[in-house]
Amino acid sequence: MCFLFVFFLFSQPAIRPAFGSQNLVRISTAAEISDYLGRYKALTPEQQKRVRDRMDASQLAYLDRLLASSGQGSGGTPSATVTAGSPATLTYTVTARNLSGVAVANPVIRDNGVVLDNSRAVKTGGNTDNTLEVGETWTWTYTRTETGSMGQEIRNTVTIEGPDDQNRDTNPGNNIDGTVVQVVPPPGNYDLSVTKTVSASQQSGPPGMPDEANTQTRPPQVVNECNKWFKANSGGYLGTKDPWDISTIPQGTSFDIKFNAFSVPDRYVVQYPVGNTVYDSGWRGVQSYVTKNPQLYPGGLSGPGAGQKDGVFVKGASNTVMVIVYGPEKGTAWGYEIRANCP
Repeated sequence: MCFLFVFFLFSQPAIRPAFGSQNLVRISTAAEISDYLGRYKALTPEQQKRVRDRMDASQLAYLDRLLASSGQGSGGTPSATVTAGSPATLTYTVTARNLSGVAVANPVIRDNGVVLDNSRAVKTGGNTDNTLEVGETWTWTYTRTETGSMGQEIRNTVTIEGPDDQNRDTNPGNNIDGTVVQVVPPPGNYDLSVTKTVSASQQSGPPGMPDEANTQTRPPQVVNECNKWFKANSGGYLGTKDPWDISTIPQGTSFDIKFNAFSVPDRYVVQYPVGNTVYDSGWRGVQSYVTKNPQLYPGGLSGPGAGQKDGVFVKGASNTVMVIVYGPEKGTAWGYEIRANCP
């Protein structure tokens, strides 16, 4: 029986109820009312007449009340735009109506949570007491000065309720409304924007590692026992890729690697999953070879030929680990082993 109106915006429901006179009495939410009225107003006059002809007196009265409320306004709009940095005067108009039913004594109208004084409303269509009669309109108008910052939204919400906590309000969907003021940059300003993204393609390894033309991929080898060293076949000059099948090893297992590059330096890289480097030994061997041919060993020597790294990675969903070994100087020889430390 109560109706508040500054301006009301409805959202489109996800599922639209069947359109017709029988469904009018079943709708109650703001979304359902908005959908029904939107489709009704889209009909031609002839189609509207046919719908109305199928309604009884109570349905017609309800439809007319909804149409009246959706077409009434305070003369303002639910949104506005102001310029940032400059004081702006905002004029708000709150309009409360009782569209049908019985009179409501002392309805509570809250503007941004503050209860409006009913005695200060401009009252038309009835008397000047604090009872909102059927067909009567109460209006409050006030101004506020705001200095907004760029990108800010100045929001204001108003609600109305009867003394019985809305238990007898036939259309609670129109008991709330709001406005929003967008704050925009002042003239002569601009809004710059920049974004940055990055992507990476799979690389064969760190600097000094072989390209694909100089790398051989050997047949897969298998690690199928825990806490046991599995020895790779020895290798030599240029690049070698060894895929290891670890499918029988449980997830959560950590892996170790030990190696020996002997005297001519070599480099060991572990990838898990394939393409993701989790360990790089650097150049391992004897310094004299690096001093003689530094161009073959970018970054210099990292340590002696023999070494071991524990906890290189922990197995996840991937069942393959790749070990890449590079020996850029002819005459090199190397070997390595890997081990699964099952939990």
